[in-house]
Amino acid sequence: MSLHPTGLLGLVLLLGQTICAQEGTLPRPSISAEPDSVIPRGRPVTIVCRGPAGFKTFRLENEEDTNDFKDTRASSPLGPHQTEARFLIPAVSEGTATHYRCRYIKEHVWSEPSESLELVVTGVQTQGWASLCSTPWSFPQRPGCS
Repeated sequence: MSLHPTGLLGLVLLLGQTICAQEGTLPRPSISAEPDSVIPRGRPVTIVCRGPAGFKTFRLENEEDTNDFKDTRASSPLGPHQTEARFLIPAVSEGTATHYRCRYIKEHVWSEPSESLELVVTGVQTQGWASLCSTPWSFPQRPGCS
């Protein structure tokens, strides 16, 4: 049996796609925040990363500083096709208000990063007179300071 040239071309393309899929990049995980990505200062938030089943280590990264990250083991499988890892921030603050993303690892290769998640902290005082009065270098003659 001989293959027609277009049939042979189709077979070559199919095999090429299969090889690329096996050697390609890992699928992106998803990222979310519970209860929400907008949290009052001092309250807890959990950042949840989800990826394909079978992966045990996830990484949560600060998008602005990739040297600032935390690795954790997957906490639970979500059925036969998904795994999740949960990163608890016990009390959000100005320092935790940033953009996060997550990854997982397979055989020493990290997945593509997730989409970015912006954690917004509400109730953060701006530098007005009231907050300047509470600083150690404030002066009593400032309006509103006693």
